[in-house]
Amino acid sequence: MSAPLDELQRPHETPEVTVPSHLASVGQTSPTSAPTPAPSSSARRPVAVVAEGDIYDAALVALVEGCGYDATLVEPAQLSALRNPALLIVRSAGVLNLVRRAPRLRNVQTVFVGDGLVGRDQIRISPRAHGAETALEQALATVVGPPAQSSAAAPANRVRVTEREREILKTYTLGATLRETSHIHRIAESTVREHYRRVVRRYEEAGRPIGNKAQLLVEFMADGWVRP
Repeated sequence: MSAPLDELQRPHETPEVTVPSHLASVGQTSPTSAPTPAPSSSARRPVAVVAEGDIYDAALVALVEGCGYDATLVEPAQLSALRNPALLIVRSAGVLNLVRRAPRLRNVQTVFVGDGLVGRDQIRISPRAHGAETALEQALATVVGPPAQSSAAAPANRVRVTEREREILKTYTLGATLRETSHIHRIAESTVREHYRRVVRRYEEAGRPIGNKAQLLVEFMADGWVRP
């Protein structure tokens, strides 16, 4: 199984994205062909996130929705019956093999958010690379089209965080370890812990308990503090 989303970024690494050859020229002007207009948001099919059975399933769905796209979580057993999603996102080689064996999904573009070698027909995003969430946003825009323009209302019990708290905890919740977070922001590990505890306490007081940093990432996205 590939690394979960809590390994999304590490310092001093460049996002590693492998793009199929037929997508490599996206964004370049062609003198012989005009770009195909993206479908309207009302007609757009959802992005299918194939479940791995952990908390990061919900985090990845929230990340896709935070980019402005509809997302749906699909169990591996449902792949054979899945029809015509806009894009598939998988996180492990085992699930990728299931996707490849599903006849209805042969023409559906797949994004592999994981480590290791995959086929040339998949877009691969290294979850350990700094800026992986931006690479995912670019992949979505390339395959699906521009995101829908929407302004979803934040929860009524939205928790306020300071800009410094947001910066530090965004780094931490997107996958950096305590040591890496402290190194990136040039603070002590104990300071990172204190920021985490302070913000988690606010969410608990708002009736939104946090069990781990992946859940904090989901709540940050719901409140609009973290956007890809």
